Amino acid sequence: MAGIGTFAAAGLFGQLNKASAEYGDPANVFGKVTNSKGFIPTKRDEYSFLLPSKWLYSTERDFDNIVERYQDNFDAVNFAAIIKKKVDGKTSVDQLGSPEEFLKSCDFLFGKQAWTGETKSEGGFKPGSVSALSLLDIDERTDKKGTKYYNYELLSRTADGDEGGRHKLVSAAVKNGQLYIVFIQVGDKRWFKGTDKEALGLRDSFTLA
Repeated sequence: MAGIGTFAAAGLFGQLNKASAEYGDPANVFGKVTNSKGFIPTKRDEYSFLLPSKWLYSTERDFDNIVERYQDNFDAVNFAAIIKKKVDGKTSVDQLGSPEEFLKSCDFLFGKQAWTGETKSEGGFKPGSVSALSLLDIDERTDKKGTKYYNYELLSRTADGDEGGRHKLVSAAVKNGQLYIVFIQVGDKRWFKGTDKEALGLRDSFTLA
């Protein structure tokens, strides 16, 4: 379901330190080729994913509850974070609400408007806002083990036009009372130069054990 809408930013939803990582081939749970050229199959006890080969481990923590973070070796604007949070008693992401409701609960991923004051309505921004977030795509997937995932693609823009905006990908799933979120950000210019394939490959390969 593409082109779902735009949210004003006044309430905006927002070297390889060789991580003690264990590499293995993630399960082909969606029936797609997962071990593609340019990716490192990465496996943990609780999940697996395909890491773009030029993305390095990062010690930065943009949000609470990040268990792993990686960033593009060529452009630090591009990064991915895996977040793990307790959701006691929950066994599926749909128990946290519809895809739309769940997204609203993830506003911490998208940042808050830092500037307040009066602005004219210019460039598609509402008066009083200097950034906006558009939801481009939303879907649900269920893997072969029956685990459901909510997937999102969004685009954030600022009034100064910084790099044309930021593409943001999210995948979320619940298992054994734990919520797992993969959050990926890519600058708009890099997105259209091929980094979209890296970001989507990472997100769509993320699989709970």
